[in-house]
Amino acid sequence: MNRVRFLASAAAAGGCAAAFGAQASAAAATVTTQLLWVEDVEYAGWWLADAQGEFARAGITSNVLAGGPNLASVEAIVASGRADVGVDEFEKVVDAVTRGTDLIVVGAAYQTGLAGFLSLPKNPVRRAADLVGKRIGLAPRDHDYVAGVLRLNHLPATFTEVPVGFDPQALVEGACDAYLCYVTAQPLVLRRQNIPYVLATFADMGYATYADTIFCTRAWAEQNRDLLVGYLRALGAGWLTNARDPAVAAKLAVTRYGSGLGLDLQQQIEQNQVQIPYTQSALTRRYGPLWLSESSIATRVYATLRATGRSQLPDLRRLVDLSYLRAANGRTHPR
Repeated sequence: MNRVRFLASAAAAGGCAAAFGAQASAAAATVTTQLLWVEDVEYAGWWLADAQGEFARAGITSNVLAGGPNLASVEAIVASGRADVGVDEFEKVVDAVTRGTDLIVVGAAYQTGLAGFLSLPKNPVRRAADLVGKRIGLAPRDHDYVAGVLRLNHLPATFTEVPVGFDPQALVEGACDAYLCYVTAQPLVLRRQNIPYVLATFADMGYATYADTIFCTRAWAEQNRDLLVGYLRALGAGWLTNARDPAVAAKLAVTRYGSGLGLDLQQQIEQNQVQIPYTQSALTRRYGPLWLSESSIATRVYATLRATGRSQLPDLRRLVDLSYLRAANGRTHPR
């Protein structure tokens, strides 16, 4: 789902170290991370882990490569060795593994997907059944996501696709009945304009997935086990710090890591406030940050992927390896 829809509209609409610290090694090793999107507050955990010394304490120099609308494939970049770690949608990592790329998922920043449907109170979409027969504003290639939501709920995939851009103005003007959005993006545009709206997330409709999935090649993980454990420990500490004060990482995104993007500080703070709950769940509170549930992937997430037309799915043991995250979080976790 194309994140370029939001960047322009945002500007226009106007105790961790103790628990997760690690001793720095004499010579820091560089870990290069390829992001899916640009260096905004979506990646708050990375900015805080770097700026507050968590990576340094783990003996790591963090090198982050920006993504964006013109990035072809995070998975290809990681597989080729141009980056050590990648951050992408769970679905795309699954697709790459299905095609034979030897990647492993080692964590996820967000416990659910960040997609949803915006609608107006006069014609609300609150559940999947409300989508049937509607005019839905979406970007190219988003059709399968909507169809997947409907199939998951045993509903006919009958709706009218309305091409839209990054701004939800098409919804306000009545060009569509619902607008496929990022829950951390377009709703904030309407909120700033004091326009009432209804938001239903994909997760509300049974579409189970993870967002900002963290992965690497199996070979790199096996050859750099201690480095990867330290990386995940530091990154988890960054996300825990972020949950305490959303303004800190927002300022880092605006003034340091995304300083050339023209980001709006208040919008970045608001975005972080919205996204923080999505980084948390009952399982992360119990077992630590970046958690992935293998049993949930095998059942709910794989059912979601099949509903989007992915009939061939990799064996879970080939796709996910949580041994590194278990070691990073220092706890005994269920599978």
